[in-house]
Amino acid sequence: MMPTEEEKTKILEAQMSNPDLPLGSAEQFLLTLCSISELSARLNLWAFKLDYESIESVSHSRHVVSSVNCTESPTQTSCCSVT
Repeated sequence: MMPTEEEKTKILEAQMSNPDLPLGSAEQFLLTLCSISELSARLNLWAFKLDYESIESVSHSRHVVSSVNCTESPTQTSCCSVT
């Protein structure tokens, strides 16, 4: 969830016009998000990292299952291919 520039502007304007009224938790949260440098890039990297780890986990699991299912005997050689 990325706050838009319009949301940020409206929150800041409301805060300036009523400095005695505290912001709601949602507005405080959005302003906190706005204060994080390169938030979009950080979130994209985090999402990539999570996706990569889950893909690697599935790939490793398939490889382990594939190796367990492979059998080799002198008369018969049968092995699954890893995709």
